[in-house]
Amino acid sequence: MTQYTGPDELGSTKTAIMQATYKALSKHGYDNLTIQDIADEFERSRTLLYYHYDGRDDLLVDFLEYVLHDFLEQLPDGEGSARKELETLVETLLPTTLDEEVYQVQLAMFELRVNGPHNEAAREQYLQVDREIKETLETIFQRGIDSGEFTDIDPALEAELFLSILTGTRTRRLTVYRPEQSIAELRAAINTQIERITTDAN
Repeated sequence: MTQYTGPDELGSTKTAIMQATYKALSKHGYDNLTIQDIADEFERSRTLLYYHYDGRDDLLVDFLEYVLHDFLEQLPDGEGSARKELETLVETLLPTTLDEEVYQVQLAMFELRVNGPHNEAAREQYLQVDREIKETLETIFQRGIDSGEFTDIDPALEAELFLSILTGTRTRRLTVYRPEQSIAELRAAINTQIERITTDAN
């Protein structure tokens, strides 16, 4: 996850608010974050911030949508081999190490996910992302079957399995590992699953 510049269509004011939220989250984390912390990072009039949002949670749901839109733009687009696309998706979701700033923001996004049962707007955002990732995985698997890269698997079932593996691994990385710790062994475990579905010819 990088520091977000955001889609142009969001408008400069909203982009500036999202950038301020990113900076504040990376400094204070989710639990300690206040709307004032975000205002302190916002270089324009603070009245704009309070005009657009009722409070911290309202702003964070909007930030979640912003971040997830950025993430979905990074998903593989059908170029290259199916296996390479799958490996790229894994790398996008699970880089081997994270710097502290990115870790803090990802942790905040995870905490929003955990609160999904109590926050319908956040829950809907994550449901949409899960659907998009699953559809991307299904497409990759079907392309791999058609090209002979992957064995005769069920694309929908494999997509469900890989989504669960990736989500669980991401949770472990954020709750057990420190950001500077390598998750190479977790990535190696995922690679065994990729090898399992790859044909001998590849």
